[in-house]
Amino acid sequence: MNFINLPKKGSMKTLHIDKSLPFLSCICIIILSGCSRYQYISINSNLYQNEKKEFVIENDTALLKYTFAGENFPITISIFNKLQQPIYVDLGRSTVIINNFQINDPFYHDGQIDFIAPLSYVTLTSNPLKDQFINVNPQDSLEGVPIATILGKNHSFNEKTTPLYFRSILALTTQEDYTYPAFFDYSFWVSDILQTMTSPASMTYKPSNQFYIREKTGFGKSFGWIVLAALVIVRLSLPGQ
Repeated sequence: MNFINLPKKGSMKTLHIDKSLPFLSCICIIILSGCSRYQYISINSNLYQNEKKEFVIENDTALLKYTFAGENFPITISIFNKLQQPIYVDLGRSTVIINNFQINDPFYHDGQIDFIAPLSYVTLTSNPLKDQFINVNPQDSLEGVPIATILGKNHSFNEKTTPLYFRSILALTTQEDYTYPAFFDYSFWVSDILQTMTSPASMTYKPSNQFYIREKTGFGKSFGWIVLAALVIVRLSLPGQ
């Protein structure tokens, strides 16, 4: 007959701590998630913009749609090949220039597409291009106003006052050896920066021309180390550790 070893009377408190450890970890994660602030950055251009806030360009060869939704400034280009023959994307000559500084190989990553079959769509996605807050000078912005539905402040810019101006250069060709490319060179700029503590999960409006950057607050950084130390101490205090 097998017997179940019941915990001794004095060990019940220790068992309670052990079972509560996952719960404590979850609480800490929830608290830490609120220790970040965000910039929601909207992009503008002189290009045509549809109802989804996509920037659209079309000629006899291709239909292009530019979007910027996501974290840390990605550029996503939807390309429709209108020809009856393949189009090739020359990734080596496709680049992004931010504030006159050329980004090396912005579209190179695993799984990137460089071939577009006749009469078909592909999606070209860049690597994240910026992971730090954009410095906002209130004197350069057209306005710094609170947002009625969100606890935060919005700063607006025009093409001349913007803190971030960039060009996306896309090289397309019908030649498999990438000769005789056509360059699609278009300019964009940051038109609005909303700074808030509201996380992306709580944002109901997510237009295609808006990306976000997350930054931990000073409290979040220091509190993270305190929580980690506390969890280690609790774990080490358990029997058998």
